[in-house]
Amino acid sequence: MAGRFPNEWIDEVRDRSDIVSVVSEYVTLQKKGSKHWGLCPFHGEKTPSFSVDQEKQMYYCFGCHAGGNVITFVMAMERMEFPEAVKLLAERAHMPIPETTREEAGPQKDRDRLYAALVEAAKFYNRTLYTSEGAQALDYLHGRGIQDNVIRRFGLGSTAKGWQSLQKHLSDLGFTNQELTDANLVLERGGKTFDTFRDRVMFPIFDPRGRVIAFGGRVMGDGQPKYLNSSDTPVFNKRRNVYGLNFLKGGKRPFIRLVEGYMDVVSLYQHGVDGCVATLGTALTNEQIRLMKRYAPQVVITYDGDGAGQRAISRGLDLFEMENVPARVTVVPDKMDPDEYVRAKGGQALGELGSIDPTTYRLDTLASAHDLSDGEERAKYAVEAAQVLRRLENPVEVERFVKRLAIETGFSEETLLEQVGKRRAAKAEPQKVHTPLSSGKNREDDGVIRAQKELIAMLAVGEKVPRDLLRLSDFTDPACSFMARILLEQGGDLRSIQSALEQIEDESLRGEISSILLIGQIEDRDRRTRMITDCIDALHMRRVELQIEQCEKQLEDRSLSPQQQVELAGQLSALYDQRERLRRGSA
Repeated sequence: MAGRFPNEWIDEVRDRSDIVSVVSEYVTLQKKGSKHWGLCPFHGEKTPSFSVDQEKQMYYCFGCHAGGNVITFVMAMERMEFPEAVKLLAERAHMPIPETTREEAGPQKDRDRLYAALVEAAKFYNRTLYTSEGAQALDYLHGRGIQDNVIRRFGLGSTAKGWQSLQKHLSDLGFTNQELTDANLVLERGGKTFDTFRDRVMFPIFDPRGRVIAFGGRVMGDGQPKYLNSSDTPVFNKRRNVYGLNFLKGGKRPFIRLVEGYMDVVSLYQHGVDGCVATLGTALTNEQIRLMKRYAPQVVITYDGDGAGQRAISRGLDLFEMENVPARVTVVPDKMDPDEYVRAKGGQALGELGSIDPTTYRLDTLASAHDLSDGEERAKYAVEAAQVLRRLENPVEVERFVKRLAIETGFSEETLLEQVGKRRAAKAEPQKVHTPLSSGKNREDDGVIRAQKELIAMLAVGEKVPRDLLRLSDFTDPACSFMARILLEQGGDLRSIQSALEQIEDESLRGEISSILLIGQIEDRDRRTRMITDCIDALHMRRVELQIEQCEKQLEDRSLSPQQQVELAGQLSALYDQRERLRRGSA
């Protein structure tokens, strides 16, 4: 990701974006000791556990374990990819953005002109809605129960009469025909130009930063197509955007509700159901799923209840599984669409419908297609349902649904498991469970992990740790291993780790790295030196223990020659001596 911009420029953006200043725009911080504290923006809490370290330019939450630097913070808060977050911080720092690749669709100033034209178009459509030319569109929205405050929030509007009303308005503001065609606000056919949208209710489409990037227009009357959407432009790609994301501000929510159309999003919001998004006139795409994943850990698909909607749900569930994003389904009864349902029953009623997991949805859909009172149909259903259960890897889930099939079809669980291609797990003998506290070995391992973390934290801030005494293999903790490669193998420093953090997609790993980097420094030089020595000794002890285990295992091999046995015994004796010296602190 960083390859789009020069590394030196990214470093400067980071340096000129003080993390306390940036975070304070989202979180109220209070300085206590060497850190600033506030309520975590990523999860609900009443007692501050979110810390910001100005010296190290890092943040970490002791509650949800989110962590990172100023760029990853903006990525998380604004749900942006890395390049977008860097651009936002650069703009905040009044830094020019370099144009480094052909992937950029034209110079930035040209893109800025398109954004400006689009926002002026949105204003024009919204003003027109409340004139005589927009009366039909306003009647349509009011007839769908949409109130004026919601119209304002979503920036809804109406086209004006004529073929060139918008073009003339924007031309009078200084925009060229080329700029208007590039923004897909104007079309050119046979040497003539005219407005792209005519006789339609207008829905502006915003990017996550709140910029107008495109439009969707619903026809008034029986014209076709029912919905017309902006084609792709230098600032808009319908496969990579979702309608409504700009309204999902604040911390992560438990789920996003995915609906089919713009009006569903607006109507559900009108009835108190927020957190809704819709695709942009295309079938659901993998890019859109990855975008939604930034906003919530789960998506609840709430499509129309008709046949087309149900087919779209099945396809959508397959895509969500491909992207490893958990998804559930709210089934809207009576073949209604979500908008119709909330207008008839209210927003609370939609929430009360709940949601079901993908397997339950697939089995319900199959069951409804068969007459389960007929033996032959039950057999067909069992075979088709078994194919659905083959997707499952969790044996507990398999058994749960096999029990359901046994009740529905009358076949035994053993027969159904055979059809699924699974066998019932053999009963295992009860095993004694050892808790970590009961094991001295586990406590010893905990001490080694602490030593790894403390050494890495000191290495990152430039403490004089004798690197020649350390090996990459000494660092077994995943976060420590990641940083050890940068610090020891690549000769990196805290800045190098900061840069690497921005490329890590695993939030838990990023948080663990951040927590290690924020380990407090010991001011007393003698204590600090002793801590370094103790930590290195702990890693050496672990290294020796592993070598002893390996030697002892090799000595059990009865095929060894007498000479090999003698050599191994000598190595083992030397290792025993080294272990004893380490225990006495004299190694």
